[in-house]
Amino acid sequence: FGSRLRALLTSTLLPPPFRPSVPSMQPTSRERQMSRSGCAIAAAPWRRAGVAWRLSLLALGALAQPRGARADPDGFLVMSTPRDSKISWLRLPENGDFAGAVPKTLIDTGLKAPQGIAVDKKRRRLYVADPDAQKIFAYQLSIVSGRLVADSEQITICSGIESRWVAVDGAGTIFFTDEPQNRILKVAADRAMRGMVTPEVVYSDAAEINKPGGLAVDNFHVFWTNKNFGQEAGSLVRGAESPLSGGAAASLSILAKNSVKCYGVCIAMGNVFFTDSEKAIYGVKKDGGVVAEVSGALSRPRGCAWDGDGTVYVADRGAGAVFSFASNMHVISETTLTKAFEFEDAFGLAVLNGAARHLFALPSAVLAACLALLAAASPGLLEH
Repeated sequence: FGSRLRALLTSTLLPPPFRPSVPSMQPTSRERQMSRSGCAIAAAPWRRAGVAWRLSLLALGALAQPRGARADPDGFLVMSTPRDSKISWLRLPENGDFAGAVPKTLIDTGLKAPQGIAVDKKRRRLYVADPDAQKIFAYQLSIVSGRLVADSEQITICSGIESRWVAVDGAGTIFFTDEPQNRILKVAADRAMRGMVTPEVVYSDAAEINKPGGLAVDNFHVFWTNKNFGQEAGSLVRGAESPLSGGAAASLSILAKNSVKCYGVCIAMGNVFFTDSEKAIYGVKKDGGVVAEVSGALSRPRGCAWDGDGTVYVADRGAGAVFSFASNMHVISETTLTKAFEFEDAFGLAVLNGAARHLFALPSAVLAACLALLAAASPGLLEH
């Protein structure tokens, strides 16, 4: 729909000078006649309105551009199964219907009990936290004939750390937990693929870290859950990705204290969703606020992942399945979860898609809207 709308706008609503050259702003014969007679040339209101209208329509077309995994033919959901020591994948269907879909194996050697996983979409790298191996592993991913493949040898990022969860931000920085030591660690992207590096400590010895569980990042903040004393240390905690030296504790904010033990956490635009150990998934705004139960109908929920569009997927280890729900909630509230597909021992989830390229749609729309306002407010800017 978006591409057809943009094509229609370009071909029918914009005059030829707009396709693709700069529109001619030469004065009309009437304006030249007025100028010769000594009359002041006022900007023609209808011309300003026309430009503003056209740019507004372009903004609408940009906003209509499809965004997210399901608009991308190469969208994949990646899943971990600790019991089988395996990583699997499944293509994200464009219509959201997984009927007949069967997960396919991505990695089935070199792992012991993979749990948390993360995908660097820009660099197409998969990161795996394996607590039994006490290592963080990395793999280079490729898409070959519509199939997701790991086309590199297993790379050990660091070892000797009992980490169960891992996340990666837009710059490629890897964040992971050290559960026994109550630490949040990170490794910069330019060091990650060298193998066996010493991680940087982001947070440690803080009252807000107690057996950290799930982990998520948004380029500004790192979010984690606690698996121990969550109603005291915080069920969900937010901290700066790069806290000021000596001021790490001051950057921490407890967003929820509603559950003793929590696991997975994922970010969907302005919302943060996290799971407890028994049956529920909750949501809260990234800046804090009311914590709401999205569903209490799960059985041992674990990891969750946003598809970059409008859907969050939740791994339900107890039910042996992956469930989904609409994530674009202005007000977070209870909703119905849909069973997407069966997947035994589901634990970690991550999404690989081309959503990064769709992110340019919104800035383009904003730019076009700003130009439309300028066209109406400052005619001279667009008429010379």
